[in-house]
Amino acid sequence: MIMNLTGWLGTVLGFVAVILLLYTLLPDFFLHRLGLGCRKRQYTPGVTLTFDDGPDPVVTPRLLDVLARSQVRAVFFVVAERAQRYPELVRRMVAEGHALGIHSLSHRYAWFTGPRRTWREWEEADRVLTELSGRAVEWVRPPWGTFNLLTWWWMNRRGKRAVLWNVEGHDWQKERSVQSIVERILRRVNEGSIIVLHDGSASPGERVRVVPVVEELCRRIGRDLMLPVLPLEFPDWSFGRRTGFILWEKWEHFFAARYRVERIDAMNIFRLAKTTYHGPELRAQSGELLARAGDTVGEIHLDNIRLQAKGADAQKIATKALRIAKESFPVLARYVAESPEYADIKIFLGLSMMYRAVRVFGFEVQDVEATLGMRWIAFLQKVIMSVYHPAGQARLNQRLGKEPKLVWIEKKKLIELWAGPEKRASAGRSLKREGQAKEDGSVC
Repeated sequence: MIMNLTGWLGTVLGFVAVILLLYTLLPDFFLHRLGLGCRKRQYTPGVTLTFDDGPDPVVTPRLLDVLARSQVRAVFFVVAERAQRYPELVRRMVAEGHALGIHSLSHRYAWFTGPRRTWREWEEADRVLTELSGRAVEWVRPPWGTFNLLTWWWMNRRGKRAVLWNVEGHDWQKERSVQSIVERILRRVNEGSIIVLHDGSASPGERVRVVPVVEELCRRIGRDLMLPVLPLEFPDWSFGRRTGFILWEKWEHFFAARYRVERIDAMNIFRLAKTTYHGPELRAQSGELLARAGDTVGEIHLDNIRLQAKGADAQKIATKALRIAKESFPVLARYVAESPEYADIKIFLGLSMMYRAVRVFGFEVQDVEATLGMRWIAFLQKVIMSVYHPAGQARLNQRLGKEPKLVWIEKKKLIELWAGPEKRASAGRSLKREGQAKEDGSVC
């Protein structure tokens, strides 16, 4: 009798364990931990701010003021019951260009919420926020980022997207100061980061901390990290393409660190490095020698993620690229005119298969010897086209040359063409002083 009871109890416990595994652990493991079926990063060249647990009548208005002054648009994942208490704050979020996400009806932990209650939590929250905002709400973030089977089922039935995060400041911890929260976030931020902070649920003193945190982040992400703070958006990419993008992005980060390729501001499509030149002699039209093998030269790199295309219309993509380049060249020219790092550089160059387009910007184009290294560069640039442009493979033969060529521009010409009058005058005086110093023998 006792053995039968023990066996029956073991069967029941095993059945319960399987149910719990299917209902809580497996959905949470795949969605929250592995990020399968949800978004834990985005694919723009910048950073996105998101806020959970609000709205709060004290903190949220101050937060909106800071975001307005900084011209930053964020995502607010709001708790629907709180949104009902402060509908004017939800309407203000929408009016000021911020996006809304659903953070459930009453902020319950998914593992301790049954199927019927889970369905009601999300169904009612969706109805409330749709009515308050006047638009459908696409994005969902469960409290604590935890899922159960019904959360996943409801999202799929209603066509919602789960959005989590990949950078958090632990602003909910009482012992953390504003500065420690900011520094923790800045150490982890890169292109594609989704930052999570909180404008609700903690004690009043802890909630208010988020305001100076956001003020500092809006200033320092652009200034120190040279990354823009951008609205949240997701391209309609397959899982394979997203994976390929992430792997290639890691390679680009490694390359930039290895060869000290630096950004010049948060939005510019050009990056700079100094390198040793190994090509043929380059001369100005006057005959002056600008560079020969062994000289240190400036190297221009495209920041490819800032040029990625979101559509398949080749004409629109080309027009956008031309516009961004025209906006970026003046900043580049002023930077090299002012930077002590490039004071002694006479020439800026690069190797590119898109050489047909650069003459309009003042660059010279020169053939280089077809070596194994050149073939490797050609391969990499074709990979770049396929990674960053939806129609990349189809356009390769139309837009690119067969082999990379050397494109270069004299520093003086770059400044004359693209810097403002003041920078041209300043650079002219600097070049004149340099020439006089060489004549005097004071500069070798």
